[in-house]
Amino acid sequence: MAGFRGGCSIYVVFGRKKAKIPVNPEEVEIQHPTDHKAYDVLGIGQVIVPMKPSLRLVSWEGFFPENLEAAYVNSGAKSPGYYVRQFEKAMKSKQRCRLIIVRSGTYDTNMMCVVSDFQTNDKGGEPGDIYYSVKFTEYRPYAPDTLTIMSENQTPAGEGAAGQAEAAVEPAREVETPVLRVGAPVIVNGAYCYDSYGSKPHGTANNLSTTVTRIVSGNPYPVHVGHYGWIQESQMQITG
Repeated sequence: MAGFRGGCSIYVVFGRKKAKIPVNPEEVEIQHPTDHKAYDVLGIGQVIVPMKPSLRLVSWEGFFPENLEAAYVNSGAKSPGYYVRQFEKAMKSKQRCRLIIVRSGTYDTNMMCVVSDFQTNDKGGEPGDIYYSVKFTEYRPYAPDTLTIMSENQTPAGEGAAGQAEAAVEPAREVETPVLRVGAPVIVNGAYCYDSYGSKPHGTANNLSTTVTRIVSGNPYPVHVGHYGWIQESQMQITG
């Protein structure tokens, strides 16, 4: 079981439930498509206009084992039916989820997404094991901002002083909660450590403005910032 299976953990967060994939697949494909536009220009020929990146696509094939005590099964694994129910429920309810791939010594993947395809099959001679393929598509918030435009002569609802008082009260606006992610700008205070286990503190931040560079779920100091070190989530304030 070489290749992708060594030194890697894959999690899918469905709402409040965090499911760890029980057996790492042989390989995971991550596509970073673009939406560049090509045009033919008179006298120049073909040119390309760079556009913003398209939605990322992540996919793999694997299996959910019936025997949870096997050496190749990750700790905390659940029965095959549990994973099948979670994926099917996410698709039926149009649920947004978060895909987290933690790699040893390289970069991590932390992506808000939807399950765009999920297929299962049973193989003869392997009772209880469920083989599957899954595809995730990156999710980006798209709700538009709304703006009400009033003409000079338009009177707000209500008349007189009472109506003016009502118009003067601006309704509370919904504030989007900053999301912890790689690249998020943060302000850090307190000691930062040599590794995500909290060993060898080697510096102290005091209102340090930097960015998140890595996230390792489950460790005591799960967030790496700038070129400084590892901190706890409580030590930082996300500013954007």
